[in-house]
Amino acid sequence: MLEGSYHNHPGYCDGSGTVEAYIETAREAGLAAVGFSSHAPVPFPCDWTMTVERFQQYLTDVRAARERWLGRFPVWLGVELDYLEPALVPEGMAFQRAVVLSSGLDYAVVSLHFMGRDPEGQLWAVDESAEAFARQLEDVYRGDVRQLIEEYYGLLARLADWAARLDLPVVIGHLDKVKQWNVGERYFDDSAAWYRAAVERALLAISRAGLPIELNTSGLRRPIGAPYPGEWILRRCRELGIPVLIGADAHRPEDVAAGFSEARALLSAAGYRETLVLTERGWKTVPLA
Repeated sequence: MLEGSYHNHPGYCDGSGTVEAYIETAREAGLAAVGFSSHAPVPFPCDWTMTVERFQQYLTDVRAARERWLGRFPVWLGVELDYLEPALVPEGMAFQRAVVLSSGLDYAVVSLHFMGRDPEGQLWAVDESAEAFARQLEDVYRGDVRQLIEEYYGLLARLADWAARLDLPVVIGHLDKVKQWNVGERYFDDSAAWYRAAVERALLAISRAGLPIELNTSGLRRPIGAPYPGEWILRRCRELGIPVLIGADAHRPEDVAAGFSEARALLSAAGYRETLVLTERGWKTVPLA
């Protein structure tokens, strides 16, 4: 394979496994490189991100692994960095600049999880749980799923504007993650005109920002049974010239290349003939294997 796997969570946040186990599994899978993207610290209590202290150990361990494998297998140091809407987390971006972005990262997977607050005033993540999604929709959005969806894609458009100003290579993670709990179209029909219009506004913002997205295979391992994003969004990304790379969103070493063959087929069907790999100079285009 020419692809690397850049969206991986070893056991420093909500993932599991050692850095070395991911490297060995990536090599065995025939990947060209591996990158690490544990959830970056945030300036509020969160049980699935790294603490600041854990982040320092993570930096040390990944750098040590990179040195061990130098000249034999590329190992990249990144994080999954959340978009923290200033109205929601006023101190969020300053914290990220001071604590995370100053640490000499190679790249970042930039993602949207936090959308608002629950009825108790706690920060709410769109992928927290099926129960939390249903409760948030009912109690905060008064059952109006269109409002929730349009807010999600509006935040994603703002994420693109923010991420374009970060001084490192970035890729937008799991673009349509809001569909995670929509098994059997329980909440919405993604062919509806209003839904596609909301997605379109976000894609236009991503295209203007000149950023790549990932084809995240983790949805193939969830009840939704589909990658993030889905097929019609991929086709529209191709029409807009948005580059795509494949990400496993692995939370255990054995998933470091999970779903890559399916993802390559989906990209090819959508008209993609190229993907991206990370280099010292940023993302580089290579043929899709």
